[in-house]
Amino acid sequence: MRKCLVIIPAYNAAKTLSQLISQVKRLHQNFDVLIVDDGSADESGRIAGTAGAIVLTHGCNLGKGEALKAGFAYAVAHDYDAVITLDADLQHDPAEIQCFLNAYSDDRTILVGIRRRDKTMPFARKVSNSLTSFVASVFCGVRVLDSQSGYRLIPTAILKSITLSSSRFDLEPELLIKAARAGYDIKSVEISTIYHAGRSSINPLIDTIRFLIMLMKSLFW
Repeated sequence: MRKCLVIIPAYNAAKTLSQLISQVKRLHQNFDVLIVDDGSADESGRIAGTAGAIVLTHGCNLGKGEALKAGFAYAVAHDYDAVITLDADLQHDPAEIQCFLNAYSDDRTILVGIRRRDKTMPFARKVSNSLTSFVASVFCGVRVLDSQSGYRLIPTAILKSITLSSSRFDLEPELLIKAARAGYDIKSVEISTIYHAGRSSINPLIDTIRFLIMLMKSLFW
């Protein structure tokens, strides 16, 4: 059985972490759960530890990208075969981890959750998601249906072979571009579209600009 680490970046997520961690651990008792508390002002770290998660703490808010990189480094250092990333706000259904595991067949493929762009997706998010996914597809050289999705399964063999530099939400498309250019595959797993559980930290305008800046930098990688 492959050894998987569930990584959850958390910033002021005290209201949802206990429920999320308990759901993951109930469904996958053999998986470790790592919470990266990215400088939260609430009790996120304490609650995560009480719920049975491994906790890494940033002294101040560094951004989702930095939180993910900390989690990736932990996974590599502790010899996990793969990481599963999901958001802390309950916009990802832990039951769907099994969908990723069912599709996990090799260590050369990143599995990305695809949200349906239906009426439940806010209009601004729909526009941003469509734009960034189209452009990411061009830069990856393969079709990427949801470049902003944080629900993923990533083999650590891939994480060992690429260097990531982005600090915020632009790290997620950066990972796809660098992996694709290194010859790795990107495949999709359909997931639920959930927006009622909490408010996303993504700023459609600012984070789209960061994404475009990252693309410009990628021309020199």
